Amino acid sequence: MNLEGVHIRGIGAVSSAGWSAGDLLRTVREGNPLPAVNCARPGDERTWPCPVRLVPPPPPPDKTARHPRMRRSSAITRYSVAAALGALADAGHDPAAPPRGLGILFVMMNGCVNYTGRFFNEVLQNPAQASPLIFPETVFNAPASHIASFLGIDGVVSTLVGSPNTIVEALDTAAFWIRSGIVEECLIIAAEECDWLSAEALTYYHPKLIATEGAGALLLSAKSTGPQVCAVTGPLCYTTWDERAALLPDLAAQTRAKFMGDAILIDDRCGIDRIDRAEQAAWSGAHWQAVRSPKLILGESMGASSALQLVLGALEARDTHQPVVVSMPGANTAAYACVITP
Repeated sequence: MNLEGVHIRGIGAVSSAGWSAGDLLRTVREGNPLPAVNCARPGDERTWPCPVRLVPPPPPPDKTARHPRMRRSSAITRYSVAAALGALADAGHDPAAPPRGLGILFVMMNGCVNYTGRFFNEVLQNPAQASPLIFPETVFNAPASHIASFLGIDGVVSTLVGSPNTIVEALDTAAFWIRSGIVEECLIIAAEECDWLSAEALTYYHPKLIATEGAGALLLSAKSTGPQVCAVTGPLCYTTWDERAALLPDLAAQTRAKFMGDAILIDDRCGIDRIDRAEQAAWSGAHWQAVRSPKLILGESMGASSALQLVLGALEARDTHQPVVVSMPGANTAAYACVITP
């Protein structure tokens, strides 16, 4: 995986910490887990708790809601647009007039779950009256389409669906696009929205797993300075959690061999020993300037989790002028780690 010469020019985020990347950095550094609320679910037979950490209401004025594309868009699209606008503004671009040759790579795991649930509920109730206006919002590419229209993008737009750390493959694709002249810059966005089904499903893995939502955005460019993903380890592939645990020490060893001196570690720990044990052991052999565990603060954001880790890593590297190691062991098929330099 070759990301040489490609820099992170702009950073944006929406999370349960707030509607900016600054909110994310400040909240994770404070280290206090955000409060959870009980997720509303249909019917009255589900009496057990289903905790979630939701994105707070947007600060006024929310001008994006007036755009025709945003009137019926789902929460995942609204989070993604806000994160994208934040990354463009952070890079010095006018969000109202994005640069020419800008491409988009959108990453997700669950996708537009709220409208999907709403549409198929209508299908079950009365197929003849299921709304054709809702159906387009159920497809995986809907958020990317809305963002491209909202920003007036003239470059390539595509969506990747995969595990929580699929954004690493998006970084590789974006770097290829930029080096090949397909795009001048590439906006990478990963996002998820909360719904009762995915939130409840997490509790079946462990009752203390708390779902959250949000979006992370990185604007990549070869014509600027800024944090750089200079070393990527992986994919180290696995099919079982035993295999995952066995390869994590190798992931950590290969990554630590790629940099010298002190660094900050951003890991994937969620606060549940059975899930965290292997990762904790793998990275414990080094001295770290600081260890950030965003999932302990925010919750499990599924397809957006590694994006928020990378956003946090880029912010830390830019603010502290120190390298940042990001551990992204994943949950399904492959583990990654990377080093972000200032």
